[in-house]
Amino acid sequence: MAIQADGGTTIARRIEEVFDYLSDPRNEPDWLPGATAVDKTSEGPVGLGSTFVGHYARAGRVALELVEFERPHRVTLRAHWKIVDFDDAVELTETDGRTLLQARMHATPRSVMRIVAPLMARTLRSQFAANWDHLRRALETPPNR
Repeated sequence: MAIQADGGTTIARRIEEVFDYLSDPRNEPDWLPGATAVDKTSEGPVGLGSTFVGHYARAGRVALELVEFERPHRVTLRAHWKIVDFDDAVELTETDGRTLLQARMHATPRSVMRIVAPLMARTLRSQFAANWDHLRRALETPPNR
């Protein structure tokens, strides 16, 4: 059973700023609850095919890859975790200097998690929807001086 979730927000920042920040998973510890560290494991600048390893409070180690990278409008992050694989696809649209973010998650539980997928679906959907408000706050809050 695949799990899908949708989320979104409007961010008072230019589309390029939102894209560049969001498309580099090393920024996740600054805005994504539970993200403790993300390291880039591939060479070169961040772009299509870039790989990362993330460490998350509940999930532990997660392998990440940018499988879609169309600056500044679309980015998809694919994650492989021991109990679920998922794609987070994000589309950005600029309107009057603000950025509309629309996101969709497609998760495929693995092994025994397929049995409990219906139970975890509600939690995944709720967390996914809330993540984008965390991102908005991180990008709109001025740095401490």
